[in-house]
Amino acid sequence: MDFNPHTDMSIPSLLRERATEQVDATAYTFMGGAMLETGHPESPTWVQLYRRASVVAEELRRCGSAGDRAAILAPQGLDYIVAFSGAVQAGFIAVPLPVPRFGVLDHRVVSVLEHSAPVVLLTTSSVVAVVNKYANARGGRPPPAVIEVDILDADGIRTVDTTERVAD
Repeated sequence: MDFNPHTDMSIPSLLRERATEQVDATAYTFMGGAMLETGHPESPTWVQLYRRASVVAEELRRCGSAGDRAAILAPQGLDYIVAFSGAVQAGFIAVPLPVPRFGVLDHRVVSVLEHSAPVVLLTTSSVVAVVNKYANARGGRPPPAVIEVDILDADGIRTVDTTERVAD
């Protein structure tokens, strides 16, 4: 069987390739702020997305290892994409969830967290207070770590581990 680089790529491999070959090309454009008239469209390049995802992956590796779960509880937007990409790059199983509803216990989120047993919750600084309420020890396991992906320093990354990891 021949290897076709365009169909046989993992998400981390594709992201790394785009960051290398299409450095200044726009990866995504998120229109949320512009549509709500609260801000401007956000359009990171492939290399910016890759660096941010790499920083998230590096943080995740401090919390667990390939095959562990990382629940994503962040508002829709680029930070959600960065969190998902970083989780996959670290070899974690990404568990995408909505931000829990403010002021009430969100039983959907509680149920998924109980069943998926994440070692870390990925969120943003704008909703971390709500998400922290869900970072509880469950089933004899320690509470998951909470990482705010929007405040991680993408410029301060020391070395980027480009090893592709696959969960067993």
